[in-house]
Amino acid sequence: MSDKLILDVYTSEAFDLPNGGMFSPTTSTLVTGPSEALLVDTQYRAADVDVVIRRIEASGKRLTTIFVTHGHSDHYFGLQRLLDRFPEARPVAVASVAAHVAANIDSDRAYVREFFAGQALDNAVVPEPLDEPTLSVDGIAVHALEIPQADIAPTAILHIPSIAAVVAGDAIYNGVNPFLAVSGPAEWQRWLRSVDFIAALNPATVVAGHKRPGAADTADCIAETRDYIEQFAARVDNSANSRELVTHMQSLFPDHVNPSALVLSAVTAFQRKKQTHA
Repeated sequence: MSDKLILDVYTSEAFDLPNGGMFSPTTSTLVTGPSEALLVDTQYRAADVDVVIRRIEASGKRLTTIFVTHGHSDHYFGLQRLLDRFPEARPVAVASVAAHVAANIDSDRAYVREFFAGQALDNAVVPEPLDEPTLSVDGIAVHALEIPQADIAPTAILHIPSIAAVVAGDAIYNGVNPFLAVSGPAEWQRWLRSVDFIAALNPATVVAGHKRPGAADTADCIAETRDYIEQFAARVDNSANSRELVTHMQSLFPDHVNPSALVLSAVTAFQRKKQTHA
């Protein structure tokens, strides 16, 4: 039996939101060793969480830990359903993310009920704060590392040095329009610093929090994410309106899925720009 850790990445399909627009495909990553497993991010719709459950069961490994990268519901609202099936697993996050989830759990539950109109699970479970950043799978170290920014902050990644892998949460996107709508120019620069931090780890495998189904989990998505954020940030200052910005970004990244994320990010950026110059 190999003692090398193995990644099993599940990517949900993009789907149409009840009130219009689309939601990006989301990843969950199972890290397995000879006898143990750790899950990174949970999914949020029952059918997708159940696929993750079946993959854990099929692995034959004991799920010890569920690591949540950040406090967006699509990454942690499957916790309750997963723990119903695997009650011995420990749900965890870096301390800042755990505190963020705890502070926002009630408003998140109300928001999810309205935003997804019943298509997403409810969840009352809050991840426990990690006392120290090193976890393990069958004694092999994996590191939970807080980074400056992703689509939101606080946020973290999981670094697995033994296989040169990073499970990046929403710091990295892969073939999907990044969600830039809840951050602004200052946060975009911090996000770029996070991208550079991940690049400096020199990973061979990078699992993006949102990726086009079927896309390879290679390190190429690091440069792709950096280029997208840089191009978007520069074009906000050089476009006449959000429509022009959307057209430009689609010309540069024609194969990126979920145009709704791009449109909302562009509209929000120009609203913020207008307020700044008012």
